[in-house]
Amino acid sequence: MSFARRAATLLVALMLAVPPADAASAQTAAPPLGTDPLDLSAKTTAWNVEGAPSLDRIWPTTRATLEQVRVRFPGVDGQSVEGFYPGPSYEYTRLPGWTPFYLYARDTATIVPAARYLPGSKDLVSAVEEWLRLQYADGAISATIAPDRTVDKATVVADEETSLILAAETAFDASTSTAGATWLRRDIRGRSVLRRLDDAAGWLLEQRLDADTGLIWRGHTTDWGDVKWEPSRTPTDLEPGDQRTASIYDQAIAYAAFGALARFHEAVGDAEGQAAWQQRAQALRDATERWLWQDAADRGFYRIHVHLQPDQIQHDFDEGTVVAIGNAAAVYYGLAPAERTSRVLSALERARLNAGAPKPGLTVDPPYLGWQETQMGPRVYQNGALWDWWGGRQVSGEFRAGYSALARQHLEQIALDWAQNPGKVYEWQSPWLARTSQDDGYAGAAGAVGEAVIAGLFGVDLRRGTLRITPRLGLTAGWIRVYEPASGISAAYRFSPTMASISVEIATNSPDAVSVELPLPAAWSGPVRATLDGADALPASLTEVGEERHLVVVIPSGRHRVDFERVRPSGERTSWN
Repeated sequence: MSFARRAATLLVALMLAVPPADAASAQTAAPPLGTDPLDLSAKTTAWNVEGAPSLDRIWPTTRATLEQVRVRFPGVDGQSVEGFYPGPSYEYTRLPGWTPFYLYARDTATIVPAARYLPGSKDLVSAVEEWLRLQYADGAISATIAPDRTVDKATVVADEETSLILAAETAFDASTSTAGATWLRRDIRGRSVLRRLDDAAGWLLEQRLDADTGLIWRGHTTDWGDVKWEPSRTPTDLEPGDQRTASIYDQAIAYAAFGALARFHEAVGDAEGQAAWQQRAQALRDATERWLWQDAADRGFYRIHVHLQPDQIQHDFDEGTVVAIGNAAAVYYGLAPAERTSRVLSALERARLNAGAPKPGLTVDPPYLGWQETQMGPRVYQNGALWDWWGGRQVSGEFRAGYSALARQHLEQIALDWAQNPGKVYEWQSPWLARTSQDDGYAGAAGAVGEAVIAGLFGVDLRRGTLRITPRLGLTAGWIRVYEPASGISAAYRFSPTMASISVEIATNSPDAVSVELPLPAAWSGPVRATLDGADALPASLTEVGEERHLVVVIPSGRHRVDFERVRPSGERTSWN
């Protein structure tokens, strides 16, 4: 079992930590409106959604939660390492002789997509590099890094390597094109960053790829959890005779990690390496479709997992009925093909309603009965409780897949829950049992929900200095401003809709042209005209994304206004004249 995870589980009652008064105040404060939200000199991140104060409070809460667990310490070779530990209950300064905290690869991958926009977040690569300095000789990646420079792997899971690769992708994207490629070539103890990331994925393929199914395997946990079914003093470690499973979650995150490696090889000009990782990703998707997809009319979602041989655990119910949160991962990480997405999201929503869950992020439904570990009772922890670090990713996936109405509904459910518990972000919640986690400042949840607003609702996609925005506000006015300290790039836009037209005012110092992808209102069934700065007509292309039609235009960097106007057919009478 991971030493740090065991400590967090067994000693959580000793780890109470109360945010200082100024942090709690910052969590509930509304973002500054200012006279001009498009003023890039502010170098801050903030947003406003008209008529939705609970959404406006998400960033102050996210920022305060992340700042509370931001740490810096000297690494194994003396380099400064900066990162975020999971939450106050994962801090051990009260225990004599203990290292004060651990950074987790899994949590880091969930935190950094929002943490990249925090003030002072210029050093996103240092934690990734420390994991690579401490990489096992066979390429495997530790669950944790810490000031004591020890490593420890949670062998029951199979997502530590893939999580680190995705954390590296976020750090890679928070740079300019040249800087990203230069970082991939940086030497880490005699091997480049890219070679070490390849080695990490290579270990996964060599040690955790099942020959019969072509799927990545782990122990019998929930699809993503780190607590196994069998009774053990070390429930996060595999032992001889433990059941092996192949879960939908591991296939989804590995698919995304292999895609990230393909991007990395493309960036350094290695077309052969790019093609190899693309082929591995496709092979994993094909195997997932064969072994995990359930196409029956009453299913339409991926199995939580399949038991691999020898099958030593016989459940007294059909595991194929379990709707697991790994289905949200399949959408978020892009594993689910577009033709599957609608059914997957429908299954997740049916499960939420069936369970009576007030928001997304339901880990499994129905929950398992008879789990051997006491913290895995029904509707507790990883076995059927609610996790915002999953709810946030589900919302991001729904937005990205073209199901903005459902995503907006789910995002507002999360925001309402946060508003009822000002300044608190729980690791997990069980409204059925009136229980919550000990940790109420959980960084992974804060990061995932922050990402759901920035990259989801507002559709800000900043990659290596190139900006793409996809406003998913519908007919609600709003604005956003983000600043990325690692690249020095700011981006802002103001969204002003009516039934007849939509205006998007944009300001950015990004070096490249800006792509604006507008999901068109459902009532706009005909052609749409786009103009730049009230004068020049813009070439536009139309694309189908999920249940939406998106109109795409490209504009210069700088400060500009794009006006979208529905072209009314001759003779049509409308209520917006």
